Amino acid sequence: MGLVTIPFRKIEEHTEDIFEAVTVISERARRIIGDRYVIEAERRREEENLEEISGEDEIAPAYQVENELDQEAFDRVVKPTSQSLSEFLSGDLKWDKLAMFVDSETDAEADSDEDEG
Repeated sequence: MGLVTIPFRKIEEHTEDIFEAVTVISERARRIIGDRYVIEAERRREEENLEEISGEDEIAPAYQVENELDQEAFDRVVKPTSQSLSEFLSGDLKWDKLAMFVDSETDAEADSDEDEG
């Protein structure tokens, strides 16, 4: 998958503030990564349960090879930043501008309170 240049005009169609766009896109990418991590953890748990049920104590060598980094498979997976950017540009991402600033201010106040106390 090759790199594609995204004109600022396309981003400005959804918001005038480039920093807001970057925040929204990066937050969505973090959620995608988190979702993928949860799915992978559940898959591993299911495999462990199946191993316990079948009575296999050792992991098969084929499983070890399967877990090694496969560059071709990695290249085929849609990257979280690419997915979140395309969702942003297609208008699928919705966000509350006020909530973005309220959460940031609340976090900053909590950090300053912890530093003082």
